[in-house]
Amino acid sequence: MINTWNESLLHEELKEYFSGDTGKTEVPIDGSICDAVLDDGSVVEIQTANLSKLKGKLEKILETRKVNLVYPIAVNTTIETFEPTGELRTRRKSPKHGKIYQLFDELTGIWHLVGHKNLTVTVVFTDILELRVADGTGSWRRKGIRISDRKLVKIHETRSFHATADFASLVPPDIPAVFTVMDLSRAGVGSHAGKMAWILAKTRIAERTGKAGRAYTYRLCKES
Repeated sequence: MINTWNESLLHEELKEYFSGDTGKTEVPIDGSICDAVLDDGSVVEIQTANLSKLKGKLEKILETRKVNLVYPIAVNTTIETFEPTGELRTRRKSPKHGKIYQLFDELTGIWHLVGHKNLTVTVVFTDILELRVADGTGSWRRKGIRISDRKLVKIHETRSFHATADFASLVPPDIPAVFTVMDLSRAGVGSHAGKMAWILAKTRIAERTGKAGRAYTYRLCKES
């Protein structure tokens, strides 16, 4: 049950899924090991969190190859907690349900690559099984229980983003023409609204137009 690899089961399972029957895995390119290379020469990179860790790798590979950056969002999570002996202690459903808007939190470190001609970001909506061990070595927030691995249970659907217009399509349609972070939050973006507004402005999908009180105001750019 306890994973001793550098990669999680979730990462491995997604790599197998997206490489298909003929893709090659763990391929060295430009000094980096890529998760998979398909028959057409394009690269698949799986990253379950912290997309910014791939910044340097992506910057190099995107100069010569198309890259599909795969990011899973857990729609539903089941948590199994085990004793150090391997005995199952508890099994429960997590109250947290991932949303597409959390993608913007992840893009802050690679915002300059959003809309790159060779980059596609594929979001995979999943159900996952999170395995935990109550051995006292985990974070204090979990009372010493550590996460040992995550496993893919189900893929609901995938959604791909390539051009900036694809990312612009995530802006809720019912917000005002000139909007604030609070408008985004109230329209369903929730706690991800601040990062979403930041990404929209940095990528010129939207522009700052001024302030309403202490809040910045934004407007979508026509070309988006």
